[in-house]
Amino acid sequence: MSTRCSTGGQLAVPDLRVTHPVVKAVIFDVDGTLYRQRPLRRAMAVRLVAGHLLHPIRGMRTARILAAYRQAQEDMRADAAVGDLTEVQLLAASARTGVDLAEVARCVTRWMDVAPLALLPRCAEHDLVESLDLLRSWGLRLAVLSDYPAHAKLAALGIADHFDHVLCAQDADIGRFKPHPRGLEVALQRLELDAAEVLYVGDRSEVDAVSAAAANIRCVIVGGPRVRTDGTDYHTTRTLREMTMMLEPT
Repeated sequence: MSTRCSTGGQLAVPDLRVTHPVVKAVIFDVDGTLYRQRPLRRAMAVRLVAGHLLHPIRGMRTARILAAYRQAQEDMRADAAVGDLTEVQLLAASARTGVDLAEVARCVTRWMDVAPLALLPRCAEHDLVESLDLLRSWGLRLAVLSDYPAHAKLAALGIADHFDHVLCAQDADIGRFKPHPRGLEVALQRLELDAAEVLYVGDRSEVDAVSAAAANIRCVIVGGPRVRTDGTDYHTTRTLREMTMMLEPT
């Protein structure tokens, strides 16, 4: 595999564009990949506290619901849950907390689906729009595969029109959370490309890289650790822009 050297002769990132078969499309994860998840969660925690100053018990209840909902997703990854993922996850959070299903659904919609949208632009990955513009200018097709419906998030980030296909685990023809490869397999069908012609970009090696490996797709983990412990084959880059330059035409 070819590599480029940066100014001063330092070894730079691998050049994936000259590998064979040539990469023709890039599929992106969303949460933690196109935007920084930690700053968003910190900002949302502040809003959650501020929104419950007069009702601290209700605030603790809300925090408990959200934590249970997130944990349910991780449990469903391990169990390879199948079917209506939204319903299964809500039911699991309701059972874990003892809170009525309708209230859990309202809480998740407000605090995980709607409220974060206004904060997303300030949490966008550096050079996000410019990186996507470059990839498209080089003739690459772009797609999204997210755990949750992504259209509203992409619109909030100002990048909705950059993608040819937007998929999520809850789609009827997917119904599986990563690391199950079903989502990537459906994405390949939509793109009408072979696995060897596609690159998947995510932020969690234990989820995204494992899913890509199961689908025989090359993978780049952005911001991930340089030392690997799981044996999965993938590239790592510090930033989204660095990943983009791996695909620069020669």
